[in-house]
Amino acid sequence: MKSIIRTIGNTALDLLYPPDLYCVCCGKIIDSSRTYRLCNDCMDGIKWIGERTCSKCGKRLAEINPMDTCFSCREHEHSYDRGYTCAEYGTHERAMVYALKYDSRPDIADTIGEIMYDRMRAEFGRKLGYLYDLILPVPVSRRRKSRRGYNQAALIAEAFCRRAGLTCDDDILIRVRDTHAMRSLSPDQRRENILGAFEIRSRRREDISGKTLLLIDDIYTTGATSDEIARILKEPWEDLTGEKQAGASRVDVLTFAAGADMVKSSDS
Repeated sequence: MKSIIRTIGNTALDLLYPPDLYCVCCGKIIDSSRTYRLCNDCMDGIKWIGERTCSKCGKRLAEINPMDTCFSCREHEHSYDRGYTCAEYGTHERAMVYALKYDSRPDIADTIGEIMYDRMRAEFGRKLGYLYDLILPVPVSRRRKSRRGYNQAALIAEAFCRRAGLTCDDDILIRVRDTHAMRSLSPDQRRENILGAFEIRSRRREDISGKTLLLIDDIYTTGATSDEIARILKEPWEDLTGEKQAGASRVDVLTFAAGADMVKSSDS
C-alpha cells in the first residue's frame, strides 16, 4: 500500500516538476538538452572510466598500480569472466545511486541504463547487440523490493536492453535470504555473508545452459555478489532423467560505478 501511495505521489510531482528540468545528481535546474540529465558541474565531477582499467573487473587502475589488473583482483580470484563499469564510485556517483534506491527516484535508472549502454557501445560498437544471450539483473529480497517498490538493478537492466536491443530476464535469479550490510565487512567476510543468498529457478535452468550472460548491478566493489551469482549460473546441473547439463558458458558483469583501486579493498 505504501509503495502505491509513493508511486501516485511521485507521478503528481513529476507533472508539477518534470525530472528532466533538474540535474539527477545535485538537483540544480537544467535544460532538457543536458547529457544524462547532469549539470555541467556534475558532468565534470563524475569520475568517468578512462583508458587504464583493470583487465578483469574493469575498475579504474590507480596511478601507483603499474599492472593491468587492480590490487583486489590480484588478491582474489573471480567466478565471473569479465567486468565493465562506467565510473569510479565517489560523491556524485553515490548521490545518483542513493536517490535511485532510497529517495523513490526510479527515473534515474533510465539515465544509468543510458550511461551503461554508451559505455558498452564505446567498448564493442555494433557487436554489442550480438554478444549476450540474456541480460540478468541482480535480484533483491522480497522485503526490500516491497519497501522500495522496485528492484533498481532490474530497472537499469531494462533501460540498458531497450537501447542495446538485448533481452532482459528478471525471472531467472531469485534472492532466497537477506544478508548483513556489506559496508563494515572485509572481502572474505563479504564472500561468506553472500554465500547461498541466490538461487536459479529450477524451471529456468535450461534457459541458461551454454549461454553467454551479462549480469547488471548498480555498484561493484570487491565483486563478492557478482562472484556468487556467476558461480551458481555456471554450475552443472542434473535434469529429471539424471543427465548432467551444462550451466552458463560465460558470465560478464556490468555496473554503473566501481570502488577505487586500493591495496586492501573493502567494498562489495
